[in-house]
Order: sequence, then C-alpha cells, then structure tokens
Amino acid sequence: MDIALLFQVISTTIMVIGVVFGLANLYNFQLARKREAAIMMLNSFQTTDFVKGLLTILALPDDVSKDEMETLPEEKFLSIYVVIGTWERLGILVQRGEISIELVDDAFSGPIIQSWQKLGTYIQGFRAELQRDTAFEWFQ
Repeated sequence: MDIALLFQVISTTIMVIGVVFGLANLYNFQLARKREAAIMMLNSFQTTDFVKGLLTILALPDDVSKDEMETLPEEKFLSIYVVIGTWERLGILVQRGEISIELVDDAFSGPIIQSWQKLGTYIQGFRAELQRDTAFEWFQ
C-alpha cells in the first residue's frame, strides 16, 4: 500500500467522523432548544397575572357573552387577555414545532379546554366585530 493512499484513507475517515460529530452536535442543540422552550413555557404560567386570569376565566359561566365580559372590572378583563394571549402563543409554538402538542396536552389541556368553553362565544363575537376569522385562531 502506497503511503499517499494511506494518508488519503486516513484523511477521508477523519472527515467522515467530523461530519458525523457535527450532525450529532446539531441534533443535540435542537433537543436542548426544545427543552429550553418547554421550560420557559412552563415557567410562564407561574406569574400572578396569569393565575388571576385563569381563576377569573374558571369562575365565568360557559359561553360568556360580550356584555358579560364588558361588565367585568378592568383588572379582571385584562387578566383574561393575559391568559388568552398565553394560549395563543402556545398554539403558535406547537404549530411551528418548537414544543410538542403532547407536552401542552399533558400540562394544560384541561385549562385550555375550559377556557375555550367559557370564552369561545365571546371570541367568535370578537372575530365578527373585527371581521377577522383568524383572531385567536391558535387558542381555538
């Protein structure tokens, strides 16, 4: 075997190992990013505003009307929008593949479903008023 051929084989082997190592690092980076997004998502639910909003929503009757929403004190009304905005952002993250639907289902399916049962009619009226069918579509 010629020494030049031996160096060529060693060089090619090292190059293949480098590519495999790079791909493994890229895969691990993507996993770490998804894990970090999941942790940030879970931490976002630990704010006082979010908790107040969720408790306010859960105390509402099912299919709350626009009139009922408008009679709420401003603080409660705004806290509800904190929750709606959070559910909306979660939907966007799921749609883009940043977090899994399974994680959201495990952690928040009950509150999300209950929120829609309470606010679905209001949001559909809000969409009609804005003439925009996509308002809060990711929450739905």
